[in-house]
Amino acid sequence: MSGTPLSPGGPAEPAETPDPALRDEIAQLQAAVQSQRAIGMAIGLLSARYECSTEQAWRTLLRISQDSNTKVRTVARVLVATHDGSADGAERAILDAFVAHLPASRWPPTPTTGNDLAP
Repeated sequence: MSGTPLSPGGPAEPAETPDPALRDEIAQLQAAVQSQRAIGMAIGLLSARYECSTEQAWRTLLRISQDSNTKVRTVARVLVATHDGSADGAERAILDAFVAHLPASRWPPTPTTGNDLAP
């Protein structure tokens, strides 16, 4: 019996290596959890910045995604990275692609000028 403890409270024997399909499923689930986390954070950021409900923030996130032809998880990841200052050049380019779809006001100021990127 693999994976069963040798003695009560003792360490378990090493489990068999999972098959590739199971590893792929685990990787997909982990990616989904990370995407959901970023989406939740983006909803919170939009809600706080634009003083709107979480439902309105979610709809804004969806609209940005649809209008810019960008996946919701990508929009969320870029908004979060821009907010926390960890956005790289590629993420800034993605932001430029959908910044016109953001509501005007307060998102995000450019680091060099301090001016709002949204029209």
